[in-house]
Amino acid sequence: MLSFRLSVLLASLAPLPAAAGITTSIWPGPAPCNTTLQACIDATPNGGSVVIDTDATIDESLNLFNRSLSLVANTGRKPTLAPGNWIIVSSASILGDQNVTIRDLRLQSSYLSATYTGVGTATYDFSGLVFEQTTTPVYLHVEGRSGNTVQARLYNNRLTGLPRNLNAGLIELVNGGGTFNAQAYYNEVNSSSPIAVEGAGVFVDTTGGGSGTVKLHGNTVRGGYYRAGLFVSEGLFSSATSDFNARVYSNVVICADNTSGGSTSGSGIGFTVNNGRIDGQAINNTITRCSSGISATQWSGGGTGASISGIVKNNLIVGQRGLTFTSALTASLSNDYNLLNVASNLATPGPNTITADARLVGLSVPRLRASSPAIDAADQTALGLGIIFNSLPTNDADGLRRYKGVGGDADIGAYEYGDRSVLHIAASPNITGHITRIDNAILDGDAAANPIATPSWNASGSGISNDNALGIYYASGKWRLFNQNTSSAMPVNAGYNVFVPAAGSGAFRHVSSATNNSGYATRLDNSSVNNLPERIILVTQNWSAGSSVYNAHPIGIDYVGSEWLIVNIDQASGGTMPIGAGFDVYAQEASPNAFRVRAVTANNSIPLDHPLLNDTPCARLNVTRLHNGTAVPRNFDVYYGTANGRWNIFSYSALQIGMEFNVVVDPAQVMECADRIFANAFQG
Repeated sequence: MLSFRLSVLLASLAPLPAAAGITTSIWPGPAPCNTTLQACIDATPNGGSVVIDTDATIDESLNLFNRSLSLVANTGRKPTLAPGNWIIVSSASILGDQNVTIRDLRLQSSYLSATYTGVGTATYDFSGLVFEQTTTPVYLHVEGRSGNTVQARLYNNRLTGLPRNLNAGLIELVNGGGTFNAQAYYNEVNSSSPIAVEGAGVFVDTTGGGSGTVKLHGNTVRGGYYRAGLFVSEGLFSSATSDFNARVYSNVVICADNTSGGSTSGSGIGFTVNNGRIDGQAINNTITRCSSGISATQWSGGGTGASISGIVKNNLIVGQRGLTFTSALTASLSNDYNLLNVASNLATPGPNTITADARLVGLSVPRLRASSPAIDAADQTALGLGIIFNSLPTNDADGLRRYKGVGGDADIGAYEYGDRSVLHIAASPNITGHITRIDNAILDGDAAANPIATPSWNASGSGISNDNALGIYYASGKWRLFNQNTSSAMPVNAGYNVFVPAAGSGAFRHVSSATNNSGYATRLDNSSVNNLPERIILVTQNWSAGSSVYNAHPIGIDYVGSEWLIVNIDQASGGTMPIGAGFDVYAQEASPNAFRVRAVTANNSIPLDHPLLNDTPCARLNVTRLHNGTAVPRNFDVYYGTANGRWNIFSYSALQIGMEFNVVVDPAQVMECADRIFANAFQG
């Protein structure tokens, strides 16, 4: 079985199919893509796509002048730009609109700079990029100029290195006087220095009368920076008055440990104005080890009319100073509901401020312990309205649900507490026929839990196949997994990843009935899924949630019209969805840790390339199949490929191109099982 799984894994690394109506060039490929990558780019018409289908190092710099196209790595490929090279996106001053997507490339001591000087709108989408500094600095730079508009999306990029200078960052969002709207979501920025350094992790600056909105959400910045981990500036080296919005939500900043020899650990989040105004919102961020948590200050020589307005709420700060506000600037900057575990403040805390031990797992991995006073203590109105009015993700810094718990309240800080994970291995003492009993304190006695189970082929160390429809039920204080086919014995050493989501929106039960059933399917009706086709949904059959009904069929989910369905996807004779069948359902907004994968070749396996899963055999991913209308007669599991260090989804019946699965990864579980800092750096 193992050799077969490895063979289909290799077979799956094939080119992406071309989308209808779009010119797709494969490099390296037929002429004109049989020489340099630049030649292939130059020959691809605007609006087209260049797909890089090699793992080789690319020893050339790339210039996208006046170009509108996509430059992406093929599925399963990891192309790398050689050290010293760069990617430049630029335009002539008379160019109209420009639209560029760059995705899934690795840059070593290289940079990507996009500067729009045209007269229309530039739309940039840069995602899945990895920057690693070995010699020269790395950075991701986006800039607009006076008289134009830039719409930028920087999503799930990872950068490790040092800023170029004091007024620079590893990510740079610069507005030179136009309209600049940027979303920087779920990026990971790491300083390569153990002590604080010049510059910022993320550097935002608006000058020359510029306007717009910059949204920073779910980013993680590690290391000390003299400007700040997240630095938002108005008017650097500019006397012109600018007025723009900054929305800083659910970010994590972990400054340098100044016991390593630095004179300061750096600053967390900084707002600095010159002559203009920043309308700032800093909400639900977590900041640790910083000399100053959140600051609102002015450039030297700035004008008297400058101001920083807005709100600072629900932030968790553990460090030296909490809030540092210049009073003359911040009359309209309110703060409250923050948890300040600090030595001092240079701003008057609001009346609902908590000053107590934050009770974190560790300063380097600042997740909440069960006893933390931050749990359920956020200003729900400020967070909820901020998410709605700013069209921000509803997830926390982990990319999982923000609102959890019986009351559905949010926690102070970037991470939301509550989800748990269990690895269960079927063994002789816990097996009775087709059933295996789960003995774990996370689930014991919790009849209200909604566990989601995924078969894991080699979780026990042995490759155990169990091609059976799976169910779960609760009885006598214990949860049990079982084969829906009661005549099929539960195999010894069968492994299961069991995700136990916290209560709250997105975790619910469904029971099939005469009013919601139709043929093979039963219709979900819940506010967390209705009319939301991009929702990431997981499902497990729960025998005790319904009328103790067996349903010995592989299940999947399908979106039809405006509704999500749970479907018996084998569509076999007698496969009509029974009345009274119960299901546990988990649903959330998509993120880098809750995503959809698609089969790109017809075989049995889909390899997963994810930074939390790669080379991490102890990770416990959770998976549900989507139904595309084609009958699927058999079940699936997940397995860890020891030869290449990748997790894979394995279907017991052949996958067709386009078949999809939802995947959810719990970062807290991965860090707990794999990261020595998480395990040992406990805060007292």
